[in-house]
Amino acid sequence: MNYKHLTLSALTATLLLSGAHQVQAAGFYIQEQSVKGLGTAFAGSTTSLDDASTVYFNPAGMTKLERMQLNIGVDILAPDAKIKDTGTVNAVGGTNPTGNPYSVTPVPHAFAVVPLEDLTGLPLWAGIGITAPFGLGSDYTDGSFAQFDSTDTHLKTMNIAPSIAYKATDWLSLGAGLDIQQADGNLKSAVFVGGPTSVGESQLTGDDWSFGYNVGLQAKPAFLPNTEIGLHYRSAISHTLEGEVNIAGTGSAADSTQNGEADLDLPDILTFGIAHDITPATRVMGQATWFGWNNFQEIKAINPDTGVTISNVTQNYENTMAFAIGAEHDFNDKLTVRAGYQYDETPTNDTFRTTRTPDGDRNWFSGGASYKLNDAIDLDFAATYIDISKENINLVRNGGVSNISATSEGNVKIFSAGLNYKF
Repeated sequence: MNYKHLTLSALTATLLLSGAHQVQAAGFYIQEQSVKGLGTAFAGSTTSLDDASTVYFNPAGMTKLERMQLNIGVDILAPDAKIKDTGTVNAVGGTNPTGNPYSVTPVPHAFAVVPLEDLTGLPLWAGIGITAPFGLGSDYTDGSFAQFDSTDTHLKTMNIAPSIAYKATDWLSLGAGLDIQQADGNLKSAVFVGGPTSVGESQLTGDDWSFGYNVGLQAKPAFLPNTEIGLHYRSAISHTLEGEVNIAGTGSAADSTQNGEADLDLPDILTFGIAHDITPATRVMGQATWFGWNNFQEIKAINPDTGVTISNVTQNYENTMAFAIGAEHDFNDKLTVRAGYQYDETPTNDTFRTTRTPDGDRNWFSGGASYKLNDAIDLDFAATYIDISKENINLVRNGGVSNISATSEGNVKIFSAGLNYKF
C-alpha cells in the first residue's frame, strides 16, 4: 500500500476544493459527488457504488471494497438561467436585464478507503472524503432590475469526512462518518438610503468551521438474495458566518463597515434505496431522499458587538423529496453502462423565492459508463441534463424602493469524468 501517494493525492484534492467556485444545485445542495453515481441520477448511491465515493453517500458501502482505493473526479457544471422582468418597479436605478448569472464551474471531489482487517483482525474499513456539498455562485449584470435583491452571491463549502465501516454479519454492514465543514460566504446587493449618490452597495462576508455526522447501513437479507437495501442519514449543520457588513457608495452617513455575523442552517438528509440484480450483468435501482430544508428560514445579519439586526432576508425554505430510478448493465468484463432519472423538488416557494436562488422543480436525465483499463484503474464518465421548471419571483426590497416581479427557468448541463485506483 503506497500511503505516501494516497496522502499526496488527498492533499491535491483539498487544494482544488478550497479554490472551487460553486454554483447552485437543488436549492443550493450539490449532489454531484460521484461520477459513477451521477450516471444513474444517483438512483443507487446508497446501495450500488462499488468505489470509494460510497464514503459520501453511504459509508457502510466501504465493506464491499477488497483493496485500498483512491477515487477522484470532477463535474463540469454549465447552468443557464433565464430570469425575465415581468413588471419590476424600482424607485431609483436598476432597469437592465439580468443576463445569465452563472458560469461554467468545475466541482471536484476525492475519496480514499483502506481495509483494516489485516491490521486489526476485525472486519473494519476506514475512509475519508473531501467534497463541496453546498454552494452558490452568481453574478448579475450591472444595473439589473434585480439589483436590490442580489448582485453577486458566492457561497462555498468544503467538507472533510473521516469515516469507518463495520461488516456486522454476512448480510449487514454499518458505517458512520464525521463531517468537518468549512463555509465561506460573500453576499452583495445594491442599496439606496436617500443619499446624494443614488445607489450604493451592501456586502456581507463571513466564514466558519462547524461539525456534523452521517450514518448508514446496507443490508442483503437472506430471503432476498438478489436485492440490497441502503439507508443513510446526514445530520443538519449550522454555521455562524463571522465577518463584516460593509455599505459603500451611498455618499451618506450610512457608508460604514461593522462586524457582522449570520447563521447558515443547512438541511439534514435522509435517503432510502433499493437495488435488485435482474441477472448477474443487469441491475435496477430506486431511491427516495428527504431534505430537511425548513432549517433554512432566513439570512439575518447582526452586529455581534451590539446585538442589533443589520439586515434580515426571509427565505422560508420548505422540506422536499427527490425520487430517482436507474439501471446499469455489464456489457463485458471491462465495460459497464448506466442511465437514470430523478425528480427533485425545489425548497423555494412563490412568496419568498429570491434571485439569489431562483430555483424550480428539477428533472434529471443521466447516462454514464465505466471502463476497466486494467486491474488497478477504472475510468468513469457521465453526462446529465437538468430541466428547471418555470417559477415566479415577487419581492419587496430596500423598504419598498424595489418591487421585483419576474419569472425564472433554466437548465444545467453536467459533464463528468473520474478515476478509481486500486492499490
